[in-house]
Amino acid sequence: MKRSIGDNLFPKDWTLERGLDLVKRAGFEGIELWLGDKPWLQLTTTDAQVLELRRKIENAGLEISNVSNTLDWRHNVSSSDPRIRAMGMAHVTRQIDVAHQLGVDAILVVAGLVTVHEPYQDVYPRTVESLKKLSETAAAAKVKIGCENCCSEQRFLISPREFKLFLDDVDSPWVGLHLDVGNIHDTGFPEQWIAINGPRITRVHVKDVMRHRGRCGEESVYTNLFLGDNDWKAIRSALAAARYDGWIIAEMERRYRFAPDQQFFDTSAAMRRFISGSM
Repeated sequence: MKRSIGDNLFPKDWTLERGLDLVKRAGFEGIELWLGDKPWLQLTTTDAQVLELRRKIENAGLEISNVSNTLDWRHNVSSSDPRIRAMGMAHVTRQIDVAHQLGVDAILVVAGLVTVHEPYQDVYPRTVESLKKLSETAAAAKVKIGCENCCSEQRFLISPREFKLFLDDVDSPWVGLHLDVGNIHDTGFPEQWIAINGPRITRVHVKDVMRHRGRCGEESVYTNLFLGDNDWKAIRSALAAARYDGWIIAEMERRYRFAPDQQFFDTSAAMRRFISGSM
């Protein structure tokens, strides 16, 4: 396994170059890029600028683990509004294209948002239909779509068996699960998700979780590795049993108040111990 961390964790006033230097010094092998989050990768970023971005990352001695996006929460491929759904399809299509240009074989999407106005029974078939269409684009580009499990936030695909049946319905080798082991905090256990969906995991997000707290802001459940309630030995064993040997990617919500660079070093060290199994 190789370690990566998202550029969305760079302090807001940092340049790309400063962030890449920190990621390299902290010992990570790769960087996760977030379309729509930082100025260096937006929907308006040209192909030439994408290639220049790739050059800068490679010159920094890093690989690109995957391309995620911040846009699905506003424009989702499950929306009942045809205009919004079309915008969602368009940005995921661009995300696939960007990943292909960057030489990356996986993206992250949040597919399906259930709300009081968007009921589960309607969101499900629209999401399956949209991903079937997107899978054709993904296959042509040889880029896998990893649907992230944002269980409680999406109110969708809450259990690992639901997710398996969903992927069965999409029925494409180019659509899988981008597993976030921290997002499974009030609906199950990540090691069980791995046991059921292991062969379909495209990438793994790692963060810890405190199951007794709320979901956002100062009371966020999400915390740094080894500080929460995840059973990291069980997660590591489940990944080994599933023969997962791909990227693990750090994604924390809370940031250090002081010495923000230290969080990168601490997280890298924790991920190294997780990979080695010396916990």
